[in-house]
Amino acid sequence: MDWFSNLVQEKPKPVCDKGDFIFAAIGLEHGHINNMCSKLIEAGGVLKWVYDNDLKKLDAFIKKFPTCSIAKSQQEIMQDSEVHMVVSAAVPSERYKIGIKTMEHEKDFFTAETPFTQLSQLEQVNQVIKQTKRKYAVNYSERVSDESAIFAGRLLECGAIGRVVQVLGMGPHRLNLPSRPDWFFY
Repeated sequence: MDWFSNLVQEKPKPVCDKGDFIFAAIGLEHGHINNMCSKLIEAGGVLKWVYDNDLKKLDAFIKKFPTCSIAKSQQEIMQDSEVHMVVSAAVPSERYKIGIKTMEHEKDFFTAETPFTQLSQLEQVNQVIKQTKRKYAVNYSERVSDESAIFAGRLLECGAIGRVVQVLGMGPHRLNLPSRPDWFFY
């Protein structure tokens, strides 16, 4: 079972040199932002800035990512020509606005799921994508960051599992009503 040991221990390798890919975070409303930033750093990215209106969230984020700086505003990030991409886990109904602003400032946008709460938001984003030729990407964390999903993918790649008939993801994983902010239900 040597193939199994190698499969479990395989770690991601950077895909770019340090400094080649600089990104910033705007909107710390959901914890997915931490994993998104961690994975981009593992891939070789450099987290330069963070911005949020909530000082407690900023403080917690800076403790996890002490090398990034706190921006005074979203605009400070947007005007930084070194920043290639903005990542966000803002309130879902606000994500598309940050994405549009980001793409209009010649940067790509990477958002936590759910990227939109209304079809009109998707339509607006599609128009801006056509105009700017920028990317608006969504992090489906349960598929690309969850250890069990990654491990299952590796098992498939090496032939240890047969043909996949169906993949099903369900969320939220639990209601946990006391921990859900008001925006969760809009």
